[in-house]
Amino acid sequence: MYATKERVRVVVVMAAFRVEGDIYVLSGSRLTDALNSKAKDFFALTDAKVFRIETDELVFQPSYLAVNRDSIACLFPLEEGPQRSAG
Repeated sequence: MYATKERVRVVVVMAAFRVEGDIYVLSGSRLTDALNSKAKDFFALTDAKVFRIETDELVFQPSYLAVNRDSIACLFPLEEGPQRSAG
């Protein structure tokens, strides 16, 4: 059984890197609901771009990236409004 999810483009700031990527949240829930869930130690991002903080240089462009909750200094949505996705 698949749940309907919404894609949210986010920026994740860490000590040495800034990441832009898509995070998926359950349809009807908020990004903060997903972030406040203590059940996850890692957040999955797809279509990511990883930039070095000091130089803003693009250093990685993975299709999938798992970000550890404890390494996140700041996370915010890049786009206004979620986009639906099945899966």
